[in-house]
Amino acid sequence: MLQIKFSNRFERLQDALLDAMATPPESPFVREEIIVGSAAIRRRIELAAADRFGICSNVQFSFLAQWLWRQIGHVVPVSEISPFTTPALTWRVLGIFGEQAFVAAHPPLAGYLRRADEVMRYELAARTAALLEHYLTYRPDWLAVWLANKSAKIKDLDAARKDDERWQAALWRRIARDLGTDSRHPSVAFFDAMNKMGPDAPARAGVPAAAHVFCLPTTPPLYLDILRRLARWIDLRLYVLNPCREFWFEIVDPKRLSWLAAKERADPDLINGSRRLR
Repeated sequence: MLQIKFSNRFERLQDALLDAMATPPESPFVREEIIVGSAAIRRRIELAAADRFGICSNVQFSFLAQWLWRQIGHVVPVSEISPFTTPALTWRVLGIFGEQAFVAAHPPLAGYLRRADEVMRYELAARTAALLEHYLTYRPDWLAVWLANKSAKIKDLDAARKDDERWQAALWRRIARDLGTDSRHPSVAFFDAMNKMGPDAPARAGVPAAAHVFCLPTTPPLYLDILRRLARWIDLRLYVLNPCREFWFEIVDPKRLSWLAAKERADPDLINGSRRLR
């Protein structure tokens, strides 16, 4: 089940998290799973929990990508650390940049590498690896099309950018071949396996029965989709910070406000614009 708590104040979300932690898991051997967006938030929760309960123990803090990869690893054979992280991809890309046959097939890439020293080669590999990791997170549809040896048909690309797409697509196909992966993200195989396990899938797979996702500044669409589907089996509580001076659910669309005013059913504060949609 997916539960979402909104607030425009961090303290209220933290209090809601501590209220939930006041009821510990049934087994003392089960840890509270808390997903945070930074080490600073982790430290603040640790101190707040210690103030309220006298101690902060038996809590597992994780970052979202790390936590999701760990859950996938309970079911699907994957490496302990994702091979698609920027540091891991950097060295793989750098090795491919050293292959004359691959580079020669892509003139724009070959032209740059011909003039580049070792530092410049590494910097390009690191930037390319970060870009591929972003594609995997935000543009998996592009990668799937590239694996099918097709163009992603990205809008408004000039000739130079189309050349860049061609060598990036070829690079991704080469990486996917070397890693033995297909066009699917490992999460697809994970959910296929979970579906076959039945209603007791979390217990059989070793996936935690519940988790708290606290104050992430941004969440990529891919990760949101994984969380949404994972909530079919486990209790997921999202604590979402809305940085707005108004309460979101009291903001009224101008057309709706005009209709309410015509019916003499509008709150005076709404008419004055204090909570009007802008």
